[in-house]
Amino acid sequence: MRKWSKIASDYNSPFWRNYIWTLGLTSQPKIFGIPQVLVGIRSNTKKIDYLVIADTWKDGYEKLSKMVDEDINVLNKILDDSVKHGKEMNSFTEKFVTDDLSKYSNKKIVKAYQKHGELNGLEYAYGVMIPYLDFQEYHYVEDKLTSILQSKLNKDEVSKAFSIFTQPIEDSFAIEQEKSILKIYQKLKNKTILKKETSQVLLLLKQKEPGVYKKVEQHTKKYAWVFYVYSGPAATDFDFIETLKFYYQKGIKAEEKLSQLNKERNNLLKERDGYFSKMNLSEKEKSYVEIASKVVYLKPRRKDYQSKSYYHIEFLQKEIGKRLGWSVGQVRSATVEEIDAALNGKEVNIDLINERQKFHIVVPEGDGAKLYQGKEAAKWQQENLEEEKIEIKDLKEIEGQSAYPGKAKGIVRRVDMPDDMPKMQEGDILVSTATTPSIVPAIRKAVAIVADEGGLTCHAAIISREFNIPCVVGTKIGTKILKDGDQIEVDATKGLVKKI
Repeated sequence: MRKWSKIASDYNSPFWRNYIWTLGLTSQPKIFGIPQVLVGIRSNTKKIDYLVIADTWKDGYEKLSKMVDEDINVLNKILDDSVKHGKEMNSFTEKFVTDDLSKYSNKKIVKAYQKHGELNGLEYAYGVMIPYLDFQEYHYVEDKLTSILQSKLNKDEVSKAFSIFTQPIEDSFAIEQEKSILKIYQKLKNKTILKKETSQVLLLLKQKEPGVYKKVEQHTKKYAWVFYVYSGPAATDFDFIETLKFYYQKGIKAEEKLSQLNKERNNLLKERDGYFSKMNLSEKEKSYVEIASKVVYLKPRRKDYQSKSYYHIEFLQKEIGKRLGWSVGQVRSATVEEIDAALNGKEVNIDLINERQKFHIVVPEGDGAKLYQGKEAAKWQQENLEEEKIEIKDLKEIEGQSAYPGKAKGIVRRVDMPDDMPKMQEGDILVSTATTPSIVPAIRKAVAIVADEGGLTCHAAIISREFNIPCVVGTKIGTKILKDGDQIEVDATKGLVKKI
């Protein structure tokens, strides 16, 4: 019998998301014509592990990479359709923020909740095709790009060109949000009020600079979801005031920062054009080079559409909870069938839902997804899961992959989820299993990033390029070797991390 193994970890992912993710991926063979990649999720309260039968991932990679080899538009279409489906999903769910949900019938509530699951599952089906090509030992886009650059450029030019072509040429939602809050900071006349407590800052803004106060409110309304990921919390006025305070403490000048961001983008475009002129690429080669930055741009874009949708759906989950006397956590740990039954006055075993919230496993089974929880999950795990065995020696140096070049020294702070962020101080080095948008406020303070997981298109790699922070990804054992308080040196240009 083939064994399952852990392939990656994540945080704050509730049952409803885990079920949608697993179920959505079972539709990939029908949509894309690839073999079924057997992947599932194990959840222990706030932490989840992605599980896989490794040879099915290999089979999926080989089929998909062959399809893209034959026609690069296969990958282009996956990326474009991911955006299309994400926008459709957001268009459907955004009404839950503004509608009076108390007027929805129970039937309408269930139908809407189920529809979100279908739309989101389809978005996962498209979105996870990219990690099949670029994760752990698989580096399809990266290898194609490197091969082309090496054949066209001098050895000392390849690294710089690789960095240029793996940067997005359009703003992510994170950068869009950053520019928006910088413009608010620019309009703030009396910046010294940012020395005060956040609640006092809000009060003083409302009294003395109502125009700025209104812009903060508008900004929150537009971007509350930007760090939400699967289950929030949503950002508030307080959070964005904290960003303004961060700018003040760092002595950032909004005009200069905005000008710098625009200048960096213009320089990037000029350098791209310069390399294209120099390399004299065939149409096929140019397509492979161009798609690298498209992948880097659109992979997080897809996740942002889902983050926004999860934020929208929380309003529906709260309404369900209100009607049933359940917490939002319990609603997120229930199946649609259980919610439907409970709303129709039927008895539902809330103890099972509470148990599921603490521990569950979801794996594909045929065209569907199979749920295990409690003792049943423990038994499945014992019989089917090959636990990873990593021997940790007293290593002084760790190797990974350079995601953004540069060097930095600092103190280690382990940050995996929002709960970890308060310990992060300006100038620390953020060490994480895998970064997510939910910890961007901590990333902003980091002088370097070190992540266990990831490759060219992982969140840490992308955000490090956007914020110009030296970053090493794919260390595999970084979080097992590096502990809070350790002094380390990161040479992201070489992909090395040393204890000092």
